[in-house]
Amino acid sequence: MARNVSYHFYAAVKMDGEERSDVSVRNKFLKYLSYITVEPTLVLYMMAFMTTSVVEQSFYVYKSCSVNHRYNDTICHNMNDKRYENITKEVQKTTSVFHLWNNIASHGVPVILALFMGSWSDRRGRKLPLLIGLTGKLYFSAMIVVNTLKTDWPVEYIIYTASAPSAMTGADVAIFAAAYAYLCDVSSPRHRTTRVTIMEVCYLATMPTGVALGSFLFNKVLNKSYTIMFVINTILMALSVIYTLIRLDWQSNEHQRPLSEAKNIFLDFFDYNHVVATVKTITKKRRNNRRTYLYCLIIMMSIYVFQRDEREVMYMYCQLVFNWTLGQFSNFR
Repeated sequence: MARNVSYHFYAAVKMDGEERSDVSVRNKFLKYLSYITVEPTLVLYMMAFMTTSVVEQSFYVYKSCSVNHRYNDTICHNMNDKRYENITKEVQKTTSVFHLWNNIASHGVPVILALFMGSWSDRRGRKLPLLIGLTGKLYFSAMIVVNTLKTDWPVEYIIYTASAPSAMTGADVAIFAAAYAYLCDVSSPRHRTTRVTIMEVCYLATMPTGVALGSFLFNKVLNKSYTIMFVINTILMALSVIYTLIRLDWQSNEHQRPLSEAKNIFLDFFDYNHVVATVKTITKKRRNNRRTYLYCLIIMMSIYVFQRDEREVMYMYCQLVFNWTLGQFSNFR
């Protein structure tokens, strides 16, 4: 009898220990899960962008060919063919002019908004500018779908219907600025560098995978359908918006105040004091020559961004000079 009591006691202790172990593992899992905040937002956004990055360039050339120059699909789907070299040059001139004005429309307004956005988000939180920027990109994706369906719209309509309205939200500038600022707000100084690095790895990993996936879907699965490709892009952008809306906090530190406290939302954002604060942040003296380091970072980033948008010209160059197809260019990218 004593042996049975001892056995049952041992079994109860063992079971209790296993339950505590399970609870401990579950608590650790939930703890690490709580560290995931803005990373999925950028992953979904970048996956949407990269999946259609090469396809998008091909679509612009196709639009210029089929609508602006009124060539048939046989020519427009085979622009890399040497037989159509003169036509390709003609179409690429139109596409190049489109890219010039499209870049101005896409980046002009966000540059101005950036002067206000940083300081304003310091007071009101990062979630709203992030959501607005994501919504702008969601709108862009949806309107590209519309442009694929409108077979009589010239390539310039993309600027009027998609790029310019999307830019009014801050688009990429708002997304990246708010995302990194949010991560810095919710991370401790000890773990901040590690968490920023992890986020960089997460969203940079979407670049090769997104391009490869986009090329595979476009050429092998979707029968070269621009519409379905951009529908996939739109769905991923919508998921990014939904996740951000549900998961992230409106205020990410104790110094930020709710937007409801603002008397006038428009004037609260477009306050010249935000511009003054932005300039002071850049120009104020810092210990150990840190202002000089900041200037160097700004210069280096400017040089990097200056060469960053070569992809539009690169696609057309490879198409004309090397006679590459979209699949070959995707493999190169």
